[in-house]
Amino acid sequence: MLEQQFFDDHYSYISAYLNRNRNITILLVDSDYIIRDCNKTFTLITGSDDKPVGTDIRKFITDEDNDLFSKINSGLELQPIDFTIQGSRSDRYSMKGYAARTRKGFIFLCEKKWIADDKIIEEISILNNEMANMTRDLNKKNIALQKANDTINDLLKNDSLTGIANRRYFLDYFQKMYANATRNKIPLSLVMADLDYFKIINDRFGHQAGDNVLVEFARILESNCRKEDLPARYGGEEFIILLVHADSGRASIQAERIRNKFEELKIGPENIKATASFGIAELNREQSIEMMIKQADDALYRAKEEGRNRVVIYSAD
Repeated sequence: MLEQQFFDDHYSYISAYLNRNRNITILLVDSDYIIRDCNKTFTLITGSDDKPVGTDIRKFITDEDNDLFSKINSGLELQPIDFTIQGSRSDRYSMKGYAARTRKGFIFLCEKKWIADDKIIEEISILNNEMANMTRDLNKKNIALQKANDTINDLLKNDSLTGIANRRYFLDYFQKMYANATRNKIPLSLVMADLDYFKIINDRFGHQAGDNVLVEFARILESNCRKEDLPARYGGEEFIILLVHADSGRASIQAERIRNKFEELKIGPENIKATASFGIAELNREQSIEMMIKQADDALYRAKEEGRNRVVIYSAD
């Protein structure tokens, strides 16, 4: 009778306190496990729109805690409890606190568990590991993206067969060097080269052998150019070289060296012997880029007319 009187005498105070405390969860449950009253904190934890009065409390308690009520003795003795609340949005909250049994039911006074220091450290460690894994994955993706970009850039500026610069990239580079040379009065020369009788090589040995000849010629061009020079495949069996800080005399020496090295070469299993002709134009501050290319091409045409396998410097005569 004492506990009943205690409950009745104090219920009004408990009820008045129900909606004022935002940290402690307070529940009044009858002997049939039906919620009779609760505070705002419980509605927030469970995700309820309103107080779930009239609802079976077991709806909000996980299966592993279904023996919770049998552990609470009668006599209004507050007993420590631990259990888990299951919210309506699948959220789970570990609760701890105290409960007492009365003739009318149960009183719960509890709160969400604070995370212990070692648990916090564990959680931080897990998050750090996850972040490290994400960083590694991101770095791998960035590396892969950079490789893809490098591949795209190579495709945009390099000839797919020979590996040296293609025509488009060469003309872009030529424009920059031409502007710099005309502005600063720097010597600049252009060399056009064409493989002699290349159609006969293709017809006699096949296109694969012809490709090998092109690749070997490009290799000789590249190995006999300085860093600031740019050799490129201009189209088909025609090549072009931009020589920076070089007048026509120096360009002629360099072209002659390339011509000799290529003439001495035996290419592929067929031991193909091939030659090339060269035409040179030097910047005189008056030509346009197009005119300079035409002059080098005219000199190349003269080299072909004069018997091929030779170097000719453009002359207006």
